[in-house]
Amino acid sequence: MPRILHLIASNFVGGPEKQLLHHARDTRDAGYDVVLGSFQDDAQAPEILTFASRHGIETVSISGGVRPGLVDDLAQYLRQGHIDLLCTHAYKANVVGHFAAKHANVPWVPFVRGYTAETWQVTLYERLERSILVRSPWVVCVSPAQARELGRMRRGRRAPLVIQNAVLAPRETGISQEPTPSREELGFNGRAFVFGTAGRFSREKGHRFLLEAFALLHTMLPEQPVELLLLGEGREETALRTQARRLGVEPRVCFAGFQRKPEAWMKIMDCMVQPSLTEGTPNSVLEAMLLGVPVIATSVGGVPDVIDHGQTGLLVQPNSAVALAEAMKKMVRSASLRRQLSIEAKQRVERDFSPKRQRDLLEMLYKTMLGASFPVEAEEPAHVVA
Repeated sequence: MPRILHLIASNFVGGPEKQLLHHARDTRDAGYDVVLGSFQDDAQAPEILTFASRHGIETVSISGGVRPGLVDDLAQYLRQGHIDLLCTHAYKANVVGHFAAKHANVPWVPFVRGYTAETWQVTLYERLERSILVRSPWVVCVSPAQARELGRMRRGRRAPLVIQNAVLAPRETGISQEPTPSREELGFNGRAFVFGTAGRFSREKGHRFLLEAFALLHTMLPEQPVELLLLGEGREETALRTQARRLGVEPRVCFAGFQRKPEAWMKIMDCMVQPSLTEGTPNSVLEAMLLGVPVIATSVGGVPDVIDHGQTGLLVQPNSAVALAEAMKKMVRSASLRRQLSIEAKQRVERDFSPKRQRDLLEMLYKTMLGASFPVEAEEPAHVVA
């Protein structure tokens, strides 16, 4: 049975991790032995490996940090663990995996999930990753837009494949439900319209524009109570709290922290807003659409491949608090619009972003990398298989 290692640098279980956990369980009957791996930077095991072990999934933990032996340790495991294919996810795993796969003479395919430039260390890793990706024999992207951009950089090499994110129903995540507070417990006005967002508090996620838009909305609709629920944590939290206080909206903004089950919290929202400046295919948007929560999102990265403006959600230009505020006002004022968007969005994700569709595409990739044929022409600008 072919052994496939999916390696991701992860310190919590978010959208990509949930999908890998589901995929490892789901492919047990498909003739593949999927192993999940991560880097251990702290004394405690990475959360994804803890969850995987609970479900009987084989795991490997590579001692992390930035050190000379990191590549050698992974290469040694690839040989001793009899790994037939290495799949790596995001910048650190892609960079380390590239060199380790070469040393161990194991087929390798990197999955590209977007860029953050969150710190100078991350920026250096991401630059090194880009230089590797433009020469890698195979690359998988999570959105067609990402594949087109990377395809232009690869200059005649095999076009990137696209395997988009899957959205999992709560029962499919393998993570137990957590109790969710009511609106009243969060201190929200019972008559209020609740906007929300879910994501890491970092500059590229655009939370500062959402807070500005929320303040503008109060002036546009002075008689309508509105609240804002922020799910997440990160380097920008202190600055965002200060901004909310300066804008005078602090009493109406709830910083709820990182939530392992954001889907449950999304049920509190009347509308979800994704204000990102850059994205791949955002899991939080897919999760909201599956739940029937109408979505406003910026037209960046792979978002327009998920949302058709006016049909499955509302798209606005990035970096614009005014555009966000206008879209938010439209959502508050039109219950019929919210209802229409919810119905169409739910049908869209169930059809095009199902775990089964993702599994079929991954199995096609495995067969290709392990020796079967696959119809990809190197001169194509982007081979979209999702």
